[in-house]
Amino acid sequence: MAEEINGVPCDKMFGAIAKVRENGDLAQFRFSAKNEWVEGTAAQSTIHEWYGLGADQVHVEEFTYKADHPTLGHGHGPTPQEYVLHALASCITAGVATGAAAREIKLNRVSSTVSADIDVRGVLGVDPDVRKGFSQVTIEFDIDADCTEAEKDALMAAGAKYSAVYDMLANPTEVTVTSV
Repeated sequence: MAEEINGVPCDKMFGAIAKVRENGDLAQFRFSAKNEWVEGTAAQSTIHEWYGLGADQVHVEEFTYKADHPTLGHGHGPTPQEYVLHALASCITAGVATGAAAREIKLNRVSSTVSADIDVRGVLGVDPDVRKGFSQVTIEFDIDADCTEAEKDALMAAGAKYSAVYDMLANPTEVTVTSV
């Protein structure tokens, strides 16, 4: 197998899989973000430190993201909900890219459009019976690759199946909110 396919370092990917198979403790990761209120409905998160492969880690650089709300905010950034859509599309896309690399399929282009429906009566407290989160999320992929349509479908299916973000949206996740 080639050392790198579609920009995915295959030796590194398969090496990590082998290490995790040998030692399940290395599979325990923790991601975090530090968040500060900016003004109004805006907040800013900084992402840098994480834990994985048995040790504390840092990203190559510190990443900063601002979020705001379109009707009550001041235009500081996308909504938190839109970041979730970005996370979903990015996670499944990564799965498509790594799956293609593992199958030695050359990708020419991968794009997607993701959208979600939400009834803000729940968020605004107008109707306590209306869900506060998304009622439906739809993602549509357009993959140009050197493979059959069936192989493209398999890449998308595997990308969703192994996506952590897809799992978090499709299944209940325990969330604890506390103060210090």
